[in-house]
Amino acid sequence: MHRVETIPLADSLTPELRAYARAIRDGFYESPMSEEGLKIWHELLLKDHTRLRVVRDTQRPFGKADEPVATFASWDGTLNPGRGLAPTNFITDVTVQASHRRRGLMKALMISDLLEAKARGDVFAVLTATDARLYGRFGFGVTATARRLDIESGPKFQIRTEAVGHSVFADPESISDLRRELFERFHASQFWSVGRAAHYWVASYDLSKQAPVSHRAAVHFDEDGEPDATVVFSVEDEHLNIVDLVGLTAGAEIELLRLLGHGERHEKIIWPMCHDARHPLTWALIDPRVVRTKHEYDTVWVRVLDAERAIELRAFDHDGAVTLQILDKQGFCDGTWQVDVVDGQATATPVTRDADVVIQADAFSSLLSGLQGAVELAVAGVASGSPEALERTSRLFATVRPPVAASIF
Repeated sequence: MHRVETIPLADSLTPELRAYARAIRDGFYESPMSEEGLKIWHELLLKDHTRLRVVRDTQRPFGKADEPVATFASWDGTLNPGRGLAPTNFITDVTVQASHRRRGLMKALMISDLLEAKARGDVFAVLTATDARLYGRFGFGVTATARRLDIESGPKFQIRTEAVGHSVFADPESISDLRRELFERFHASQFWSVGRAAHYWVASYDLSKQAPVSHRAAVHFDEDGEPDATVVFSVEDEHLNIVDLVGLTAGAEIELLRLLGHGERHEKIIWPMCHDARHPLTWALIDPRVVRTKHEYDTVWVRVLDAERAIELRAFDHDGAVTLQILDKQGFCDGTWQVDVVDGQATATPVTRDADVVIQADAFSSLLSGLQGAVELAVAGVASGSPEALERTSRLFATVRPPVAASIF
């Protein structure tokens, strides 16, 4: 007998919360949290006002009936579709223990959470996926990507332009508030940026490794002496590892990389999450082969909960019109809309006539973010329409700059 429940978020580490933490680590095949790790994890839950759901198996053999066999967490955040920040349901810690998979437990947790998000008025739901096979069936589509860059440091690291402004090293804890302030400015101005959970601002402890960490940091100041970028990094035996790098401009980020690239004791800089698919770093270097892309991966998956608001909050770089039908198995945005864009502002009007383009809900997210066009989505089998209509839709939803999401969770 399976039972879906909500775990109360108490001010203290209750037995229920401890059991939830154990279930998460079991679900991801990780060692249990230490007491210090549990304390930090609990503080972060409170800061994010996290909602916790579990499934219990009252007939579970070799285990306590109150021990969760599946977990699910969500909290309130925002996504920037270009015309203001849209209320968004953030999802994480989705686990089902191996002994209880393929029984519909994740579906029960996901649908109940999405229904509540829709009732709250959320426009989107977002997550980052550990298993890419799982979430398309719930209407989530890939909307942003990132790259791991290996950057050779030392004499070959030469930037074409003279330095702009100046950079200084800093204590990570001392710039925590500045990092948050700059990220909020970045988030408010960057198309498709997603908000951040509280764990981003913990600079002295690694929850995944369950261990204290010793990080370094630096700040870049523009020509007027105003801070416009920060970086947190770790010093390894043979390289520097970037933990978080966010600037108000790509140029400001390059200036911090200039600071790190001039180091002589390390062979390279590893940037595990270069969030901009078209970051100009490679073109800024005299020798572009100093930068190597080692891995490209998806970051943010988005599920549209309110198609009309999602379209009307989206910034468009091109004007035009299309009648778009969205096929949504869960019914959140199933229907047909006449989309008209004038001066970059869209209106979405429900209609009953035949559509120019028909698209699956997960693919609609990819189209909406500008990550992929309707023509290519049709080739992939998740959209359909005449060649003219597909090309017109691709042009309408195309963006001058790619979607950039500098956060994972």
